[in-house]
Amino acid sequence: MMMMTRTDISITDRIGNGIVAGFIATLVMSALHEPVTVVAEAVGVHTPVAGLLFHFFAGTLLWGGAFGILHDYLPGPSWLRGMIFSGAAALLVMLAISPLTGSGFLCLKLGMYAPIVVASFHLAYGAILGAVYGKLIDTDEAREHLAGHAHR
Repeated sequence: MMMMTRTDISITDRIGNGIVAGFIATLVMSALHEPVTVVAEAVGVHTPVAGLLFHFFAGTLLWGGAFGILHDYLPGPSWLRGMIFSGAAALLVMLAISPLTGSGFLCLKLGMYAPIVVASFHLAYGAILGAVYGKLIDTDEAREHLAGHAHR
């Protein structure tokens, strides 16, 4: 299957759409994460506000913007592209970032199920990120532009 980079979307629109999609995906995942945080705090594990703010920054600006740039280079529908992208992010977090934060290799200092939870949250984030991004770039203008290229 040949990958074709769309030329009808500027780099600023790609990054902007990625940031919007990243914010929505981060917001949804934060809402899903909140019950877990409440239960964790009930048993004495406190999650700092700085961590939540960092996740909003990373999920919205860093990962959202990067996904906007890389979207057309990944295979499959947009939701799958998001999962591939976020799967790579999960590996980066578990292999490189987690040990630096004291959570251990693969986040194992947080428990034996931590790698599964971390990977699952990242993959869910990616599916939402990709689905929202796909809807943002699927505009009437883009379809007309692509249809114009198909008839040439």
